[in-house]
Amino acid sequence: MKYVPPIFAFMALLLLLALPQKNVQGAADKTGTLPVVPLAVTSTPTPVATATAVPADPSATPLPPPDPDLACLRINFEVSGDMAQAGTYEVREVNGRSLASWTAQAGWQDSGWLQDIEISFKAVYVNVFYLPGGSADPVQMAIWNPAPGTQYGWVARGMCHALEVGWP
Repeated sequence: MKYVPPIFAFMALLLLLALPQKNVQGAADKTGTLPVVPLAVTSTPTPVATATAVPADPSATPLPPPDPDLACLRINFEVSGDMAQAGTYEVREVNGRSLASWTAQAGWQDSGWLQDIEISFKAVYVNVFYLPGGSADPVQMAIWNPAPGTQYGWVARGMCHALEVGWP
């Protein structure tokens, strides 16, 4: 049901009461008009949201690395809605070169920013692999924010980028 502010409901009722009354056949009071009934309007106050300033978390959106030849990334499950399983997550360039890793506990969703990463070129395509440990094979994670026209994530020098991942 759509919310109607109480003032509109009150005004509508006042308008109805102001309309001329029609004659009614067989009215009990024999006057031929409808009886006037007292009207009570009640309203429940609705709290109004107010904006409050939230202090900025400096780790949420870091500044680019101080060295423009280095990159910054994080592994993040928030967009996919998935959660990490316990194990290690490794970011590799598509040529197989390892860039960074994160050891997660079950239920975590974000690695935090991994900084000062050396990459082979100004920008590179990457994959994220889950390494469960033991003799199990690595699992290639799905990238939810791939580079345009690809299935790969990307990392570039001089900037920080989140790799949004999910389970395949």
